Amino acid sequence: MAFRRIRWITVVLLALMLLTCGSTAVAQSGSGFLPVREYEGAVYEARPPADLTTVLLIGYDHRAEGQEEELHGYSRGGQADFLMLLVADHENQVIRTLQFDRDTITGVKVTDFKGRQLEPRNIQICLAHAYGNTREKNNANTIWSVENLMGIAARKDGAQIDWYVAMDISGISRLNDLLGGVTVTIPDDMTAFDPQMKKGATLKLTGAQAEIFCRGRRGIGNQTNASRMERQRMYMDAAGERLTAEIRKDAGFASELLTGMGVIYDAAVDSSNPFARQDAGTPTGEADGRYLMSSETVSGIVNLISRTIGYTRLPTEIIPGRHVLADDGYIHFIPDEGAPLAWSIATFYRIKD
Repeated sequence: MAFRRIRWITVVLLALMLLTCGSTAVAQSGSGFLPVREYEGAVYEARPPADLTTVLLIGYDHRAEGQEEELHGYSRGGQADFLMLLVADHENQVIRTLQFDRDTITGVKVTDFKGRQLEPRNIQICLAHAYGNTREKNNANTIWSVENLMGIAARKDGAQIDWYVAMDISGISRLNDLLGGVTVTIPDDMTAFDPQMKKGATLKLTGAQAEIFCRGRRGIGNQTNASRMERQRMYMDAAGERLTAEIRKDAGFASELLTGMGVIYDAAVDSSNPFARQDAGTPTGEADGRYLMSSETVSGIVNLISRTIGYTRLPTEIIPGRHVLADDGYIHFIPDEGAPLAWSIATFYRIKD
C-alpha cells in the first residue's frame, strides 16, 4: 500500500473540526528507568518519551442523536462523536493515526447527580465526555477511557497520551469559513438538508454545508456512524489541501486559525483522576465562541507542526471489531479481542534487549 505524504499540520488542525485485552504483567526494569510488561511471551519496554508525541483529538457534540438524555449538571458535557489518536514517531519520522468508533464499548468513569465518582461502567466511549461539570473534566475523563481501552491507563511507563485538543463540533462552520471553504465530492444524497448536496456533486462547502457533511448521520446514506467517519476523513483530506495552500502563502496562518477558533488552555489536566480537580474550570454547555480547548499552548502546537512538517503520515487506522444491536436498543461496537492492546504494543513499546 502506498503511503501518502501529508503534513502534520493537516492532521492536527483538520481533525480539530470534528471535530484491553491480552496477557500482561508488570515488573521493574533492572536499570530502574522504565517498568517492563510481558505480551504474548515477549518482554517489552515503553519507548523513550523523546521518540513519540501522542495527541488525542476530541470532537464533541451536544446533540444526543437518540442516545440517553443527559439528565444533570455532571453529565452535560456532550458526547465525543469524533475521537482520533495521533502518534508522531520522531525516531522513524512517521505519523500514525487511529480513529475510534464512538460506539466502542469500554470502561468509562461516571458520576452521580452530585458529581461523586462511581465505579466505571462498560458503555459507549463517546459518553466519557459527558461526565464532569467542566470542560476540563470532560476532556480528562475522555483521555482516561481511551487509555483504558488501549491498555495503557495508569501504566506509568511512558506509554500515554501526552496532550489533547478538543473541539465543540458546533465550530465546524467557523473552521470551514476560516479555511475559505473546502471542496468535496458528495458521497450520499443529502438534498433533504440542502438541495445543492446531490450525490456525486462536487461542491465548495459553505460553513452550514460543512456541518451537514461532517456532523450529520440520521437520514444520510446507511445512517451509520461508520459512514459518517468516512465522510469526516474525506473532509480532513480535502481541507488539508486547502490548509496547506494557505500556509504556503502565509506561514503564520496556523496560529491565526487556532486563535480564530478561540483556544482555551488547560494547564492542569490529570486523566488518572479526572473528577478530582477543585478549580472552577470552564463550564459545560455551548462553546460561546471558544470552540477549542487544549492541554498544549498554541506555540507548543505550532512548534510541533514545524518539527514534523516533513513526516510521512500512514493511512488512518481503525480498531477491528463488529457492530451489534444491543439490548438497550443502541448500536454497540465490540473491538476484536486483544486488538486495542496489540496496536498499543506495536506503537508505544519495543522488545526489551
